[in-house]
Amino acid sequence: MTGRNTALSKEMFMLISAAATRSRQPQPSLQPRSLFSRACRFIFAGAAVLSVMLFAERSFADYTNGIYAEFNTSMGSFTCRLDYAVAPKAVANFIGLATGERAWLDTNGFIRTSPFYSDSIFHRVVPDFVVQGGSINGLPKGGPGYQFRDEFSPSERHDAFGVLSMANSGPDSNGSQFFVTAGPQPALNDSYTIFGRLYGGSNVVYSMNHVSTLNEKPLTNIVLQNVVIRRIGESAQAFDIHAQGLPVVTNLYLGAARSGTNISLTFSNQLNVNNWIYSSTNLHNWNGMNFGFETALPLVNGIFSSATLPAQFFRGARILYPDTLYVPKSMAGKTLTLDFPATESSQHAVYQITFTNSVGGTYTNSLQQSGAVSYGYQQDPYRGRMTVGFDDALRTVFVLHLGYNSPGQGAVKGTAYVFPYVSPNTLAGTFTTSP
Repeated sequence: MTGRNTALSKEMFMLISAAATRSRQPQPSLQPRSLFSRACRFIFAGAAVLSVMLFAERSFADYTNGIYAEFNTSMGSFTCRLDYAVAPKAVANFIGLATGERAWLDTNGFIRTSPFYSDSIFHRVVPDFVVQGGSINGLPKGGPGYQFRDEFSPSERHDAFGVLSMANSGPDSNGSQFFVTAGPQPALNDSYTIFGRLYGGSNVVYSMNHVSTLNEKPLTNIVLQNVVIRRIGESAQAFDIHAQGLPVVTNLYLGAARSGTNISLTFSNQLNVNNWIYSSTNLHNWNGMNFGFETALPLVNGIFSSATLPAQFFRGARILYPDTLYVPKSMAGKTLTLDFPATESSQHAVYQITFTNSVGGTYTNSLQQSGAVSYGYQQDPYRGRMTVGFDDALRTVFVLHLGYNSPGQGAVKGTAYVFPYVSPNTLAGTFTTSP
């Protein structure tokens, strides 16, 4: 398509891009409540209060074999039984962060082995929906510095009050954040990894879910003082949190040499890692440089930094991933082919998008359309996140998650918007990239 560029405006493109890359959290239904649903809500609230009498006061002697997490909060304590057989990665990660047995990266890039969750807050509360915590900085994007894959099972459903699940920012992006449901939430099934269920203390969770909030944040902080892990039985004792295929946080050793007005920083690199270099002029404020995920040769082995400042300090951190990673650092110079099968509301469509640089390119599709595109891209370990604005009459925008399962191909999920961007349509299919 030629002529006037009718692609998405820069402001709207940035707005939708920001929304697409924001940490994805489970969203409450936007459907209006009927009298029936209101009645069900009242009945369920009564059931939740009744459950206090059933298992809020369980003692340690009541526990059967298994692994349990005791959440001690400023509003009281509750306990969840962790399902390490169905979600071993999520359970191992949670235990390791809770106890300090797994290293994590703080917001200044320091490698920590202190209990991650201690003195954090439940930063998100939605009545009758979820209570969410696990952010190191109390913000939606706070995490441990790495991500790991989803673990779904048809036997695990968000079918009750007290389901414990991982929060995420899209497919295969689990970190540290978790939520506890405040009722059945079937819309969350197979999008959020379930790794446990409430075992005691439902009265506490119910009270937490009904505190006063502003923009979903409690007006008075609900502090998670600590998490105590209890293992009962031989199988629970034998569960090895270090043998579940999780990323490992470690130091990155740097070599430094002066070269004129620059400092050369070098390091030994390898595939399937994420390298960070942090710099400071005062040892208090640190700025991080993310080198991305190393998925293809050649590898970056160093950088130059200006040596004109009175004092400079550097250190490095590395995340080692146990999987083979395929997501490219950049889409510039690549061609992306999207294949969306026919659905009840749409016909089969194939899009071929050639990215000529880091912000734009051209496209053609099987609907006999063609034109220019603008785009934004972010590399994650297991997926590429992309927002594409098309130069067409409808000013179409695709928000895509490219889930790579092998070199140059995988499954795509996402959303399509057309002006005025209020009624999105779901996208699902396959993709290839070349070269």
